[in-house]
Amino acid sequence: MSKREVREEVLRARRLLGAEDVLRLSARVRDSLMSLPEFKAAKVIASYVAKKDEVQTAEIIRHAIDSGKRVIVPRSDLSSTSLRFHEIRSLDELQPGAFGIGEPSMKSPVVPLTAANMILVPMVAWDLRGHRVGYGKGYFDRELKSKGHALGVGLAFEFQLRDPLPATATDVPMDIVVTDQRVVRIGEAVA
Repeated sequence: MSKREVREEVLRARRLLGAEDVLRLSARVRDSLMSLPEFKAAKVIASYVAKKDEVQTAEIIRHAIDSGKRVIVPRSDLSSTSLRFHEIRSLDELQPGAFGIGEPSMKSPVVPLTAANMILVPMVAWDLRGHRVGYGKGYFDRELKSKGHALGVGLAFEFQLRDPLPATATDVPMDIVVTDQRVVRIGEAVA
């Protein structure tokens, strides 16, 4: 299957999830993520702001801020198809932005992605090598090239697994994938 075909198939399946299912499965992902020693140790977390059928990140962001971590979230630049990360101190700072996703104000401080210890990345589909299929515009892939030593953590529902995914040289694999059923550390034996 091509990336486009995988994307269409998985998005169709994801749209079938009810709001309660999204919240229930997202809570499992959140609990697994927050129990990771790398999450506990992270001082700066970069996180996407979730669409309604993605793994929800609001509680993760709220917990990170309440724990004293710095949180940076993306703001889309449609003209350059790029993301710029801004620090937020509350979810109340988000306002509707590109693609109907909450974004920080342009007045929020810009923080380079290299400052993050952990980057939470949305995934339309994923595989056991840490590869992901996104929405096809390349926003996150372009930014992940400059992630430095930050840990790339993909958040997904288990049913989004399609192994193996087609991959290209421009793809940046995740270091860890957290789903509602397991934590997959890329490069370690998978059970």
